[in-house]
Amino acid sequence: FSGGMKQRFGIAQSLIGEPKLIIVDEPTAGLDPGERNRFYNLLTEIGENVVVILSTHIVQDVQELCRNMAIIHHGKLLFAGAPNDALKSIDGRVWEKSITKDELAAHSAAHHIISNKLVAGRPVIHVLADVTPGDGFQQAAPTLEDVFFSTISAATPAHA
Repeated sequence: FSGGMKQRFGIAQSLIGEPKLIIVDEPTAGLDPGERNRFYNLLTEIGENVVVILSTHIVQDVQELCRNMAIIHHGKLLFAGAPNDALKSIDGRVWEKSITKDELAAHSAAHHIISNKLVAGRPVIHVLADVTPGDGFQQAAPTLEDVFFSTISAATPAHA
């Protein structure tokens, strides 16, 4: 059986007895894009009649499935609300720049970097700031990853 079939079977089992609440943990991990879409459709349909609590680190799952979300870090609730409200909370404050690996340390010292990922072998940093951080930064549309990283960062003692 495929991973998607196993996930759907698990959901079917959980519906026996007509529960009012279902908790799913990492439901799309390891699924190919087609299976992930089928699973999104299934959970969305189930969510019309049943409360579905989704535990995941896959931000796309939250974006696709959730009307409400929470960010919990070390057992503390840091954010609860609609994903769109979370995005609005940092709208206009996320700045992006492609840099060299050698520049990363200097940018880390100078800016509040909330994420750093390699794109085509070059670091692309996202900085949270009320005004442009300077040369070469472009304003970026916020993502739920930006919300997650900025929320966690604000809760750590170094940035609190």
